[in-house]
Amino acid sequence: MNAGRIAAIIPFFNRQQSLLATLRCVESQTHLPSQLVLVDDGSTDRGAEVVTDWIEQLHGRFDCRLLRKPNGGAASARNHGLSQAQPSEYVAFLDSDDHWPADFLARTQAALAAHPTAVAATCDRRFVFADGRKNKLESCSPIAQAPSLWLLERGAGIASCTLFRRSEVERQGGFDLTLPTGQDAALYLPLTLRGPWLYVAGEAVDFSRGVAQHAGDEGNLSQKYADSHLAWAQIYEEFFVRRGGQAWLSHPRCRRTLARRWFQAGRQLLRLGAHHKALASFRKSRAWNPWKARYYAGLFRAWFAMRSRSSTDSYAASQATATLR
Repeated sequence: MNAGRIAAIIPFFNRQQSLLATLRCVESQTHLPSQLVLVDDGSTDRGAEVVTDWIEQLHGRFDCRLLRKPNGGAASARNHGLSQAQPSEYVAFLDSDDHWPADFLARTQAALAAHPTAVAATCDRRFVFADGRKNKLESCSPIAQAPSLWLLERGAGIASCTLFRRSEVERQGGFDLTLPTGQDAALYLPLTLRGPWLYVAGEAVDFSRGVAQHAGDEGNLSQKYADSHLAWAQIYEEFFVRRGGQAWLSHPRCRRTLARRWFQAGRQLLRLGAHHKALASFRKSRAWNPWKARYYAGLFRAWFAMRSRSSTDSYAASQATATLR
């Protein structure tokens, strides 16, 4: 019988300093998971030893399992953990430096049990920074009204504050490993079409930003891709144009936010010197929202940078030819 059972999955990579606090927040849940699967994604530190020692100290209070695999990224580790977890009705994905309040699983499980057609239940999130910035509390309540739009506008980094109906996650095939980044968005957007997405009030989940890195652990994965905004813009546009989200295209918020995402991609690519890609991204932003002056300014900057680079390359080539003569 799987009713009410929760599989919790924590992937980790070189997080020996941060892991223990995360494990303790799972241990402190008023509604314990039926199984906790920890996936060591090719760590080179003592993370696996930290986990092993902690499991021994539990004395079998609940089922815990440690898996080890070559490094393949968080999405790969989540999929592996999901495939190896015992049957359950729900699944929770907790990042190895984030922290649940004690009643997180109890609240979200009760919400999903009360709404059998719902696909997910999300709590508020609180961003905790290591650089001295004040903690930032973000209400996730609007996600229940328009989850597709909310994910487009606010981003899909909500794994740690969401409990999912496992059958729906598995129906989508889990996280798409062909994508270098943005796997969360690619999975959650189709889920929004499958049923209601619930908001659950109460204590927020803590999302660490730079805390692990400050402690000497591996940093946040989102910081590792210099052109991440391009990948995200492509994923969102693909969903709203071709993957089921077409009904939202007439909504002004949808078009404005798609334009903003392409503009962010263009600025990032311009800083990287990828002028042709930046020009294409700014054209996309202008197409989605032709009334915003800054999108035309971005288009001009990319065009000018590309022309300047072309002129510089032509001059260098002519000088090289003259030297050879």
